[in-house]
Amino acid sequence: MNISLLFAGQEFSLRLREHGDNHIQVVLNGETFDIDVEYISSEEYLLKIDGKVYDVIVSPNSDSYAVCINGKNIHVGKKPQLQLPGGKGLRSQQREVKTSMPGRIIEVLVQEGDEVEEGQAVLILEAMKMQNEIKSPQTGKIASIGPKTGDSVAAGALLFVIE
Repeated sequence: MNISLLFAGQEFSLRLREHGDNHIQVVLNGETFDIDVEYISSEEYLLKIDGKVYDVIVSPNSDSYAVCINGKNIHVGKKPQLQLPGGKGLRSQQREVKTSMPGRIIEVLVQEGDEVEEGQAVLILEAMKMQNEIKSPQTGKIASIGPKTGDSVAAGALLFVIE
């Protein structure tokens, strides 16, 4: 799996390869790391790197990841898949936003037909006792919203469509 991330104004290229159930190889900007992994949950991992153990919790959002490493919180941005010169991302006309984890909708902050800005919170999803703002990945109009406040959603469930 290849991932491009933005952290502290720098772009990082990350490639992950699984080697068995509890081992991955990570290539970060050309440097290779062999990592032993213990999967605690869908968002929490114990990583053993060069004899040191790291407790890592990763909470994805539509445009970023909230990462907690041994109690220290950092924010990592997702790099848009396609880039045009000048830094403008190439956007499709309509985009579906799905959840990557099961949870419960705490609050829907907009209505169908509302105009939203890129990065604006659309709804709040509670998963693993954490409340996550699910944000719009682009400026546009909310075409549809699937769940209502109080609904439970499965991983991969369609949350909303923006055009």
